[in-house]
Amino acid sequence: MDVAMQTIWHKAYERALETITSLRNHCDFKYESDSKNAKEVKILNAVRPTVKKYVPGTKIDRESISATDMTLKLDQFYYFNISLDDVHKAQSVPGGMEACAKEGSLALSEEGDKYVAEVVKQGVTNTDIAAVDSITPTKENAIDHVENGFEVLYGNNCKVSEKYWLEVSPSFYKVLRPSIIDVLTDNVEMAKKGIVGTYGNARITIENLLPKDETDVYNILRTEHAVAFAEQINKVEAYRPQDAFEDALKGLYVFGALVARPKEIVVLKTKLPDAE
Repeated sequence: MDVAMQTIWHKAYERALETITSLRNHCDFKYESDSKNAKEVKILNAVRPTVKKYVPGTKIDRESISATDMTLKLDQFYYFNISLDDVHKAQSVPGGMEACAKEGSLALSEEGDKYVAEVVKQGVTNTDIAAVDSITPTKENAIDHVENGFEVLYGNNCKVSEKYWLEVSPSFYKVLRPSIIDVLTDNVEMAKKGIVGTYGNARITIENLLPKDETDVYNILRTEHAVAFAEQINKVEAYRPQDAFEDALKGLYVFGALVARPKEIVVLKTKLPDAE
């Protein structure tokens, strides 16, 4: 009777677990409105004039004002393109295309987080971004590591009242958690944003797409103005291919990012578990 035994398909599609990541959400999106019809956005930075001591009755010096600029390039292009044959659609559990479309959209958004990690790592490599010496994190030294990061930012004249993000790996969070001032895992609104706690003015999030090298993971402490991010195209379209009997979906994501204020971000290096 083995031939008569049935195989029953569950009438829903299990979705892959979403990557725990929110790096792009903590960026400054204020330049996005300027990027709608451009391949890049020039960001101007005013230069502070030199203050000199004045001696009454004497000639004063004059200096020409100047400004520096940086370029936010919209040069990251990612897409997905999927289809479902009409026959397969008719003979399979409904909802497959919709489920795959959601997975595709999530995959595109993760490319933005990966790119933020990439530009931060490049900033450390170029020494534009300060990095606190690496440690093997323990419950005893974890909070001191964070305080060393705050010391760097305060030394760069970042305001104590500024809003900060502390983005940490799961292994660093494990030892940091006992020292967190407010653990917010039961706060629904905070949890929706991925915020698991606070330390001082820093909102803490667990991140699985942080920059890494051969031995260290780069935990990040920054203000919300440190990294600029702009999305130019973020859309999903349905269509019918002319050469097939299929429903199809394609998604396109165009974006760019740069470290706009390197003095407002610091990397807290911690040893990778397998590098200790």
